[in-house]
Amino acid sequence: MDEEKISRYRSGVIEHFINCEMIINAIISQHYFGKVMKPFLLEVLYDEYFSFGLKRRILTKTIPNIDKERLADLNRLNTLRNYFAHCNQQFFQGSQKSVGFIPDPRKTEVGIDFEKLYTEFMEKEPKVIKYLTTILKEKGGIMEK
Repeated sequence: MDEEKISRYRSGVIEHFINCEMIINAIISQHYFGKVMKPFLLEVLYDEYFSFGLKRRILTKTIPNIDKERLADLNRLNTLRNYFAHCNQQFFQGSQKSVGFIPDPRKTEVGIDFEKLYTEFMEKEPKVIKYLTTILKEKGGIMEK
């Protein structure tokens, strides 16, 4: 796959994941304050050291009957985002092979199939967004475009 296509996929996945994370931020704020508090959102939840893992953990604590399948999808979206955000270094096997590959961190002898990962992300993401939006609305939050 050419670098330009991977770059388009990468930006699409990361931008879509940012949307998921912002809805989670809104849910957390809505849960604790009854509304989305801009200073809390920007100064605490949006801080670069406030990890997605911690946000996910807070989400599971504040939603006791969380849908396990949607939570698994959310976890998978995060894994896929990490592939696109952190795996980009091509490796070459000897001088005879002119085309490199980006190794899968779990199976380093195999190259990452970014096409397959992108397709999986784009299939799961709308379901997760819909579910997170439902949670936000159930907590009294309002989604605006």
